[in-house]
Amino acid sequence: MKVKLNELMFNKFDSGRFLEKNMKEMFYLLLNEEGYPSIYRKFSQNEDEDGNYDYRHLSNFEMIYVYIHMRGKNRKEKSKKEYIRELLQFLKVIKQYEVEDIRQLSRRNVEGYQLHIEKMYDKSSTITKKLNIVKSFLKWCYQEKYTKKDLSRGFYSVRVNKTEVVERDISVEQMKQTIQYYENNPKVKSIIMLLATSGLRLAEIITPSWSDLYYDSKRKKHYLKTITKRDKVRHALIKDYVLEELLEYRSRIGLDVELNPKDDSPFYPNRHGKRYSLSSLSTTLSKQLADAGLKTVQGERVTPHFLRHFFARTAYANGAPLDHISDTLDHSDPRITKQNYLYRELKKEHDVSEFVDLEI
Repeated sequence: MKVKLNELMFNKFDSGRFLEKNMKEMFYLLLNEEGYPSIYRKFSQNEDEDGNYDYRHLSNFEMIYVYIHMRGKNRKEKSKKEYIRELLQFLKVIKQYEVEDIRQLSRRNVEGYQLHIEKMYDKSSTITKKLNIVKSFLKWCYQEKYTKKDLSRGFYSVRVNKTEVVERDISVEQMKQTIQYYENNPKVKSIIMLLATSGLRLAEIITPSWSDLYYDSKRKKHYLKTITKRDKVRHALIKDYVLEELLEYRSRIGLDVELNPKDDSPFYPNRHGKRYSLSSLSTTLSKQLADAGLKTVQGERVTPHFLRHFFARTAYANGAPLDHISDTLDHSDPRITKQNYLYRELKKEHDVSEFVDLEI
């Protein structure tokens, strides 16, 4: 849906009535970045001696709009959509407190919103993610002097329940059996091996072109230049035996297999030689992993993302430094690697039970 900005003006909306009847229209209006220059002119006309802009005349919706499309943030469309959904939900919920404007909110209202979200969702990780979006928005509103109170203080930490974390342990033997299952299918075999031996995300495999694969003569190895989730450049090592499978697949569907810096065909194409969509490849590969009988050590089903965890755990077990694993996986903080990928390995490693022995 395409909503023109001149058809709906932010400052004419009543947050309660409009949201009830026009949530979809508002969503697409907020997603449309064409109106940023006009709104920018609106709040940047007045500037104080400290360089602060005057946001006082902006509506709550305009503030959300500015926050979503803020210069310098470069948020991806997927992130923008997620932020818009959560912030619209926030405005809808606070209507229950008879609040028409976030500038009328109290800290107690914000605490009430957190209780509302905690009742709606079970997983602490989901609750934390949703609350953090609203918290960061309210924090920004206070920093820009749109609100007089730092309403973000109304949020309190959500205790993460480690029992909610899905066990993602996959043994090397299980992985090898899965690869063997697709011995005569280079298309599936190559993608499984690519994920398991590089730690790449699916998006980082389907985005590059064949021209992004190159040979490093000094290291005598092949590398794939790709863009990570955080818009960083990664040069991922592509092992020779993995590349052989990919070359066989490309050959079967009629694509060139010679390295060519001008070949803009997909690095990992679909059977038509076109670029995969992320959802399509994720769904297809999940089914293929299930067909091969691949499960976690605990017997749970496996998704493509689990192969990224397999990569991290296997690298750590074979002596790779934790900070190097974190850098390779493009984590913004090594704590993500420790808490989400290597939590159980580190807990076992730090267990001092081996220092206490009563064997007679």
